[in-house]
Amino acid sequence: MRRLITVIVAAMLLSYALAIYFVMYYEVQYGDTLVGIAKSFGVSPSTILDWNGDLNPTMLKVGQELVIPIPDGVVYEVKKGDSIDAIAKRFFTLPDLIKKANDLTSDLIFPGQKLFIPSEIIGLAFNDTKTFIWPVYGDISSPFGWRIHPITKKWAFHTGIDIAAPLGTPIFAADSGIVEYAGWYKGYGNFILINHGKYKTAYGHLSKIDVFVGEYVRKGELIGRVGSTGISTGPHVHFEVRLDGKVVNPMTYLPSPGLKYVYNGSIKWVGGEK
Repeated sequence: MRRLITVIVAAMLLSYALAIYFVMYYEVQYGDTLVGIAKSFGVSPSTILDWNGDLNPTMLKVGQELVIPIPDGVVYEVKKGDSIDAIAKRFFTLPDLIKKANDLTSDLIFPGQKLFIPSEIIGLAFNDTKTFIWPVYGDISSPFGWRIHPITKKWAFHTGIDIAAPLGTPIFAADSGIVEYAGWYKGYGNFILINHGKYKTAYGHLSKIDVFVGEYVRKGELIGRVGSTGISTGPHVHFEVRLDGKVVNPMTYLPSPGLKYVYNGSIKWVGGEK
């Protein structure tokens, strides 16, 4: 284990110096847990889940091969119409830091290109002035309250807000807490419920879940990706806030929509200065 840690540290220092990343392949051993493996490699459990498809975090199999990035971070696949600025907003970070991490000398990117986003630069532009941060960068496509349901066409109460964003956009924990539910749940599709004590937050219609029940997640930590699972008309996140078991308007607890992305001017990234 000591040798493994030495190798990892050396690899991380090299990758930081060169502003690149690489992946390591780890074969699950008897007694391994996802949390233990993540700790050994200096990455979060969410990162390992994001990189390893439909990995079941509570049923690791001896001999199973895991892909682990060094340093900690995630990959975003560029889509038609994307720009470096738009991608930076989705990760609540700065365009120049994404360019540096991917050795880009211009803003030119193309659909299908894969960009590595180091965890160290994610969230530099979160607006943390209210109870919760915005869990995803996008536009509100449906507000809280009564509405004509877009599928049933019937008058119904909407228990959260819908935040429209491209498929695969990262979703972050609106506050620190314990994951109470992570899986398929009725019309919500892929669904996460996080317990923050007095409050709970819910995230529906995900394309990918990157957390597991019982996991402690930090505010701003990656928990999944935008999708259109369950009863949905397109890629978005259904975001709910529950206070003492009752749904409340999330907008009361979030920064104003125009201030969801705020950069305070201080860059602290081990990969180098801007």
